[in-house]
Amino acid sequence: MAEQSKEKQANEQAKAQNLFAKWRKDETLYSEDEKKENTDKEK
Repeated sequence: MAEQSKEKQANEQAKAQNLFAKWRKDETLYSEDEKKENTDKEK
């Protein structure tokens, strides 16, 4: 029983990390786009 919950916990953690990584990537892309827009406006 304990083994199963440990495995489930690891699975949940992996899912959370994947979501977080995806979110971070989206955030990074978003801020990169912001920077590009700002430099375009300055020209």
